[in-house]
Amino acid sequence: MKKLFVQFYLLLFVCFLVMTMLVGLVYKFTAERAGRQSLDDLMKSSLYLMRSELREIPPKDWSKTLKELDLNLSFDLRIEPLSKFNLAESSMAHLRKGDIVALDDQYTFIQRIPRSHYVLAVGPVPYLYYLHEMRLLDMALLAFIAVSLAFPVFIWMRPHWQDMLRLETAAQRFGEGHLAERIHFDSMSSFERLGVVFNQMADNINTLIASKKQLTDGIAHELRTPLVRLRYRLEMSENLTEAESQALNRDIGQLEGLIDELLTYARLDRPQNELILTTPDFPEWITHHVDDIQAVNPQRDVTLVQLTHGHYGALDMRLMERVLDNLVNNAMRYSQQHIQVSLTQQAGRATLTVDDDGPGISAEERERVFEPFVRLDPSRDRATGGCGLGLAIVHSVAQAMSGDVICDASPLGGARFSFSWPVNHQLSAMSPA
Repeated sequence: MKKLFVQFYLLLFVCFLVMTMLVGLVYKFTAERAGRQSLDDLMKSSLYLMRSELREIPPKDWSKTLKELDLNLSFDLRIEPLSKFNLAESSMAHLRKGDIVALDDQYTFIQRIPRSHYVLAVGPVPYLYYLHEMRLLDMALLAFIAVSLAFPVFIWMRPHWQDMLRLETAAQRFGEGHLAERIHFDSMSSFERLGVVFNQMADNINTLIASKKQLTDGIAHELRTPLVRLRYRLEMSENLTEAESQALNRDIGQLEGLIDELLTYARLDRPQNELILTTPDFPEWITHHVDDIQAVNPQRDVTLVQLTHGHYGALDMRLMERVLDNLVNNAMRYSQQHIQVSLTQQAGRATLTVDDDGPGISAEERERVFEPFVRLDPSRDRATGGCGLGLAIVHSVAQAMSGDVICDASPLGGARFSFSWPVNHQLSAMSPA
């Protein structure tokens, strides 16, 4: 609110200041100028009369004569030596011509007495002092108006700012997956129509998400049914050779794997993921799981090279198993012999790393590899197996856990995938289902 308040207040104050300056300029060039001219004329007349009175009197008696005159003036009239005033050359030139010179800093008018080194001084004149005080009063009044403008601006802006905060909070919660979030403003609020539009948008998004879920589940069901029938008929068939039967079973298995990957990715792609959280001994689990992977895949050297013991927070072990399997399976497709797995923890953040000694991934392609159905040519294509969703699922799991996954170059010469998540965040923001 501070930034918005300052911007609006400065705009309002600058507009007011410009208007005030325009009015002041009009006043200066009309009323003040006319008053100053009238005062100059009055001073010229008065000084002329004084010089006329003093013309026949010796200079030594001038001061005495002025005191004897009952002028009943509101300002002092006196005779001073010219040397008393420190004047600029231009002012001295005006005095020699017989003009009246105004000393604004002393609120005094002076005029030279002809054929002498004296001047007739009038002042301090209350009008000049009043003009000076008026300038100070204008500044004080301007400062008072500047302060007084801030109060109504704050009173007017505060309810608008509160409504904006409510709208921001609702949008943030909706973006975090709370799809039932709605907002309702008072009928007098300026944001009422915006709230209605926000609720309509939320309803439409909910409808689209539900439609997407229904479509995905429907397609998976419709695909699985004929696959089951096909596998059954394949088992009952006697006309196929063993090689043909194995090839067909392999193709059917790939189709079933694709359906499973699609369903998993569709579930993780929803705004709100329902995690089944537990607090296992994750280092022990990953040790056994890596051993199982090595036992099933003796053609590759899969080793756990680094393991940091400790507590790794509340985890959804189904998703963690999917993450590890997808990263290791991806490494197996492209590695030559060695795959290394490590689990570390530092500064409240856990990292699961998988390295391989394959061809690696170029720097410009390391972001695209997490997009669904992306295969990198020429080394990473359909011939290596997989459906292009494994790394996309890993990326979605990282987002669901408020973590991150990055691709980099491996010390083994291939690719390194680092899956990390905040341990403390998992403990505080999630509760076991």
